[in-house]
Amino acid sequence: MPSGNDGATVTFLKRELEASFVKIDSLESENHELKQEISRLKTQINTLKAHDLERKSTLWKKLQSSMDSSKDFNDPPQKTKLQVDVVLDHAPFKKSSSNNTEAKAMLPKPPPSPPQWLQRRVTAPPPPPPPLPSSPVGSKAVRRVPAVMEFYRSLMKRDTQKENKNGVVGVVSVTYSRDMIGEIENRSTYLTSIKSDVEKYGQLLNFLIREVQSAAFTEISDVEAFVKWLDGELSCLVDERAVLKHFPQWPERKADALREAAFSFRDLKNLESEVLAFKCVPKQPLVQSLRKMQALQDRQGGV
Repeated sequence: MPSGNDGATVTFLKRELEASFVKIDSLESENHELKQEISRLKTQINTLKAHDLERKSTLWKKLQSSMDSSKDFNDPPQKTKLQVDVVLDHAPFKKSSSNNTEAKAMLPKPPPSPPQWLQRRVTAPPPPPPPLPSSPVGSKAVRRVPAVMEFYRSLMKRDTQKENKNGVVGVVSVTYSRDMIGEIENRSTYLTSIKSDVEKYGQLLNFLIREVQSAAFTEISDVEAFVKWLDGELSCLVDERAVLKHFPQWPERKADALREAAFSFRDLKNLESEVLAFKCVPKQPLVQSLRKMQALQDRQGGV
């Protein structure tokens, strides 16, 4: 007798066999449906091909008919008359009424007259309008008359010759130039304001000149404070350079050196504060921190 394990395996195999049979039946039904679908698509393709061929044939017929009609329309009616005359000349002439009627029947009908819109197109275009009168080139430009120019040059030569004879050409030209310069200076508000500053702040500027000449410092911070005070005093002038040109004793080089030293010290202080405030953030990328360090190093080298 079979054991319990053998009975379980037999039942399992029976179930597997039944499942495979069911799967085979489903696949066969699906295969049958696919075959029907393929046949339906083939018939649809054949109908579409027949439709396409019919449409092409109709289009070709229409094209041929349109070409024939265009040829008949383009051919002049005189050719048909000439051909008919030539045929009548070569044929034997008979005076019977039957022959006349047959000849009239053989004559082709004249082609229809073209429509009105085509007749309008065939007509010759209207002539172009006459050209506009050409305007003289440079009519608006200023014309130089040579006679007037020569007359002006001759007058100028006469004036220069008279001045050379008198011997006062240089003196007259110098006086004229001085008068012109003086008039320009008197009319200029900028120059008048500079003159007023020279007269108004003369004592202050002399005091500042003495202070700059006697300035001597041991600490750079004192230089910065002195330059700040000096700039505040000179800020009341309209133009510092133009006003100080009227004071030849102004120590320009020393004042510029003090200012340059004060500006460099100020830049170093700002750089020191930025370096002390710099912190390396762990969350920040390392490349960004290195770029900031490099920028601070470059600024230090520039100062």
